[in-house]
Amino acid sequence: MSDKPKISEIGQKETSCDDCSMFSLCFAHDVSAEEREEINRVLKRQQPVERSDHLFHGGQTAKTVSVVRSGSVKAYQLSQEGDEIVSAFYLPGEIIGLDAISGERHPGFAVALEDSRTCEIPFKDFVSMLKTSPKLNQVMLRLLSEEMAETRELLLVVGRLDARTRVALFLMSMSRRLARRNQDPDQFRLTMDRRDIANYLGLTIETVSRTLSAMQREEVIEVRGKLVRVLNRSVLEEMAMKADEVGRRQATG
Repeated sequence: MSDKPKISEIGQKETSCDDCSMFSLCFAHDVSAEEREEINRVLKRQQPVERSDHLFHGGQTAKTVSVVRSGSVKAYQLSQEGDEIVSAFYLPGEIIGLDAISGERHPGFAVALEDSRTCEIPFKDFVSMLKTSPKLNQVMLRLLSEEMAETRELLLVVGRLDARTRVALFLMSMSRRLARRNQDPDQFRLTMDRRDIANYLGLTIETVSRTLSAMQREEVIEVRGKLVRVLNRSVLEEMAMKADEVGRRQATG
């Protein structure tokens, strides 16, 4: 008989943020013990979200701020024509819903890419903690700054870089984020489909597929369905470095 815990049992022994395996990646790690106690008091742990279920919809009143506990989440907007525009992918330890703070409504949508779990803080409690905690404000400002930097990079990718550089930059970004989660940076599964990747990078599905195939022929990566293995990291990094070069030219121009 297997000793592996059932999904429904995962996290049952967790009674505080300090017990969580994602603690070092969560914003709760960066606040004081007293502030974590306040978070623990209102936090709803391990809330299940099935694949394709929405955490929230655009225009909806913000009810919670969520941290991805397991799985992955896609954020997107809708154009005036009703077309989906992918804006971000969230991995375990990352917080979702900060863009609702100013207007108390979600400007976009968030949907689970796979069966996932989240830890949820009621929005009103979160805002109250922000009003009384300078440290939490600093942490949130840092996270918002990081999101702004990622948005700027995405605009740079979509507007100025060729398909090869866009795909290389995306793969390197995923690799680095997974490495921070103590996962293998050279072998990982892309939970999003080719359509989402293409949408995010401003490319067609056919272009993404051709680019991945070309990288595989050149033995830079190996692709099997959604599984990616980095075979030549230095070459992949070199491909992605074009984004930094364009960014430096923009900054000095």
